[in-house]
Amino acid sequence: MTLLGAVELGGTKIRAARGDPAGTIADSVTFPTGLPDQAFARLRAFFQAGEAVSAIGIGSFGPIGVTRGAADWGVMGRTPKPGWQGADVGGALAALGVPVRLETDVAAAGLGEHRRGALAGTACGIYLTVGTGIGGALILDGRPVNGAAHAEMGHVTLLREARDEAPSTCPHHPHCAEGLAAGPAIARRFGHTLSDPQATADQRALIADYLGQLVANLVLVLSPERIVIGGGVAKAPGLLPAVQARMRARLNDYLSLPALDRPGFIAPPALGDDAGLTGALFLAAEASGHAPRA
Repeated sequence: MTLLGAVELGGTKIRAARGDPAGTIADSVTFPTGLPDQAFARLRAFFQAGEAVSAIGIGSFGPIGVTRGAADWGVMGRTPKPGWQGADVGGALAALGVPVRLETDVAAAGLGEHRRGALAGTACGIYLTVGTGIGGALILDGRPVNGAAHAEMGHVTLLREARDEAPSTCPHHPHCAEGLAAGPAIARRFGHTLSDPQATADQRALIADYLGQLVANLVLVLSPERIVIGGGVAKAPGLLPAVQARMRARLNDYLSLPALDRPGFIAPPALGDDAGLTGALFLAAEASGHAPRA
């Protein structure tokens, strides 16, 4: 059996796994992200300690260079994650001597959901994650879409609610979705998560509206058939249906697309927390030549 490696590099935690070209995870390990040198040492130790893999797929937080052959491929950009700017993620794993394929963490998760999950059967779908940050990827004809760089959907500017004077947690933008509605923004504004029993209806409504604005903008620009939203914030009870309702309110009957009114147009990941690792295995399969390009 062809054995492949997968890495999901998140802002809070890192997961690494071995699996097969069908995206089935055989064994995995999870540890805090920490600083780059420590993280890379633990990843290399994981892959060196067990049965050898023929390729590694990586889904990484960003911004990170995703254009193969470019000077910044695999190199972390101007990330707010302390200590990670300039970290050579791609090079650290390529040092194991096997082919490496790298995408953003959301693109890897979107790929996993397209092949085996909630985006299956769509020609145009979006995967969003709302957790430590907000990121998104367009999955078009089964492939993550990158242009001059990968998309930064979480930094779309939103209209603030009049009653919301909380400072943005994004160091670059005072009114972007990530700065207003990601996990750290929610914790700073309310002092607890949306899943906490202390969370009020008004607090949930505010975040649902911000995420609904973001989704409405993405619908207008990209016209997806379905949007999958993962991440810790998205697990709050009732949040995703509320986001879909606020999306429709923000669109204000401009679009008459039946898909927008169907329950589940905005859906949770069918693969749950394994979407990213599953997608990373598909990237590894592509790098190893054991899977056709989707």
